[in-house]
Amino acid sequence: MGYPRTRGKALVLGATIVALAAACAALFRPREAKPRPFNHAAHLERGLECISCHSGAEREAKAGMPSKELCNSCHEELDREPGRPREKTVAWFLDERGEPRWSEYTRQSSEIRFSHAAHAAKKVDCLACHSGMDKNTGIVPSVPQRMDSCVSCHRKDDCSTCHTGTARDRSPANHERGWQKLHGLCARQGRGSATANDCTLCHRSDSCVTCHQTKPPADHTNFWRHAGHGVAAKLDRERCRTCHQSDSCVACHQETAPRNHRGDWNAPRNRHCTSCHLPLSTQSGSCITCHKSTPGHDSAPAKPAWHNAAMNCRSCHTISLKHPDNGDNCNSCHQ
Repeated sequence: MGYPRTRGKALVLGATIVALAAACAALFRPREAKPRPFNHAAHLERGLECISCHSGAEREAKAGMPSKELCNSCHEELDREPGRPREKTVAWFLDERGEPRWSEYTRQSSEIRFSHAAHAAKKVDCLACHSGMDKNTGIVPSVPQRMDSCVSCHRKDDCSTCHTGTARDRSPANHERGWQKLHGLCARQGRGSATANDCTLCHRSDSCVTCHQTKPPADHTNFWRHAGHGVAAKLDRERCRTCHQSDSCVACHQETAPRNHRGDWNAPRNRHCTSCHLPLSTQSGSCITCHKSTPGHDSAPAKPAWHNAAMNCRSCHTISLKHPDNGDNCNSCHQ
């Protein structure tokens, strides 16, 4: 009588764990912001310049945003056109009081110091910082300015030059709790996802290598060494290459056979290689890695001279095949 109750509790516990895992995954999954439909490219094609709308860019710290009246000087007539989409009208950018709300989408953090006037005085072109805006058709928060553009000129400057809350001798706030476990996620997302994912802003590349070569990942347990690493290597070989050279894998596998490779494993024995190791090749480190003296594989008989690559081998040789056929190209062995 107790078994069903115990099994029910196990199912509930399992469902809870799955739900928690899904919630955690959603928490750390990068969210993609939907583009705000404002077309910079269309305005530039009509002869407008950056300072036509951002008039403060040459003389003030802030570039400034266009006034509602400036936009209406062109759009008052355009927005009356029948069937014009609302997102292409000035009204779409106004709040319930009729005031513009466009700057809230691209507003920088208050802890950032930046002066447009100082850059304009040095003849820095707008597109040098706002890369791609001349072709931009939809605004997302990370598009108007990327830190990559700043770093291309200011890499040697101290972080506190532009960021009031950051210094090179003080770790960022997200480096405090659980960062050792979470930093890999940011590194894998890469700089394309967020500039903060660029570890080289503060760290030398060799510091990552030094740490990862001396401190193994948390999942590298004895179970991992015996049974888990092979599956992981098939799924993400690049992760292994972070620390391991390919010759270290070969050296181990030449001396240590897989645990399931016993005399009668995966019968019939004449087909056991096909479950994992086709196509056979010395380059892929297949069966030949351990079975150096196995005949056949790389010494398959050559095709007759009148055969060509366009021929369908199986149209004639289906009955005469004496070895397993998993659908690979016969030409990989029979040259």
